[in-house]
Amino acid sequence: MTAVFTPVASCQTIKERVPQYVELPPGTKGYLTEKVLYALRTPEKRLRMLPGGQMVESWLRQIVVSGTIKRDEEDADYRWLYKAEVSFDMWPVRLDSEAVPIPFLSSNRDLIARDGPNRRHSNNPFPPGFRVGHLRRPDVIIVRNKSVRWPGRATQDHTGQSHADNLERLVEIKFPGDDWGKGQEKAYQRIAGGTHRMSVLDVSDCDGDFEKAKQAGAARPAAQAAGAPGPRRAAQDPSAAGVPVRAPIRSTKPIAEKTWYEPWLNEMPHRLTGVARAVASLWSQAKDGTAELSAAAGAWVGRHAPWLVMVGRWAREAATDTWVWVDHEGEVMYRYGAAQLRAMWRAVQEATDLTWDMLRQIDWGQVLTYMTYAAKGVAIVVLTLGAAYMVCVLAAPVFAALAALVAIVGSSGTAALAALAAMLGVQQMAAQ
Repeated sequence: MTAVFTPVASCQTIKERVPQYVELPPGTKGYLTEKVLYALRTPEKRLRMLPGGQMVESWLRQIVVSGTIKRDEEDADYRWLYKAEVSFDMWPVRLDSEAVPIPFLSSNRDLIARDGPNRRHSNNPFPPGFRVGHLRRPDVIIVRNKSVRWPGRATQDHTGQSHADNLERLVEIKFPGDDWGKGQEKAYQRIAGGTHRMSVLDVSDCDGDFEKAKQAGAARPAAQAAGAPGPRRAAQDPSAAGVPVRAPIRSTKPIAEKTWYEPWLNEMPHRLTGVARAVASLWSQAKDGTAELSAAAGAWVGRHAPWLVMVGRWAREAATDTWVWVDHEGEVMYRYGAAQLRAMWRAVQEATDLTWDMLRQIDWGQVLTYMTYAAKGVAIVVLTLGAAYMVCVLAAPVFAALAALVAIVGSSGTAALAALAAMLGVQQMAAQ
């Protein structure tokens, strides 16, 4: 890592001197600091509404840190020192705590065949085989050998394959106001193998970026979120005006174009009523979400998934087992046959580890609102799965495939959904 940690103003953004835990390994503080500094430009949390009307909170700062690290992981083919939100299996529970928690590796068949035991960790926040109440996802794992994708201690994985110890440090990031959840601290100590391999970072908002973000979110008109010019002071503080800011993305290869993050400010209160009315219409939610993206991100969506910004609907041609997108004048604009849909689903699964049931839970309007416009035709998106979220790094074709599948699933009736599930070779759960 080439980044050098520099104190901000008269205080340090990251404080490591938390009693009983060790400092970060040499050379790693600068990398995490650049992620945290960017995260402080976003609000502490954001309200959103589930289809049933329930209000939940998203912790945006953690999402930003995870997203930037995951983007680096993907760019390095997951041979990276830092791994965000690795899911660990905490079962079985033993009083002597000798059972080593097992990282969940990808369950994708293509990755298993290609990479075997050295495949990446699962991107699924609820990986197949997890037990409710026995799953933990630390903020960051720093590994010893970046060429080895295994992110855990010495133990066997869920297939019985043995792995050497590759966990250098478990890192928990505590933003202002953040505290330990029930049983979280002891669980993380167990994952790390003791306090000597665990670092807890106490984040200080030295530059007041959080307050700037709050003020900008309360003041900016909805038009700014769609890319309209911000106030004159944007030149000094772009994030305060709702203008996308360069994201701290590393790359092992040259990136020709800049990488930007959407402001993700608090625009939700003014649109709650509209969201509640649009719940039954997936494309209405999508257009609502698209309207809140910046001009650059909105244009990117329009290029790769144009049906998200156009008026129309998805329909099934039962005779040919084909799904088509029909515009408001009744003209078929896009057509996907069985072979294409299977290839799309395979690509989505390889990138995300999503299951069929999880695909059915995605709220695409929320996905677009949280979207990040990134470089080289890659986007970082946050999939909302009920009250949970999932950060994904998606190349443009996979983004388009996911957008189409989510829209098709969301607009299909029972018979069409069953036909699609059979075509994709997935088992449907009982209708909900």
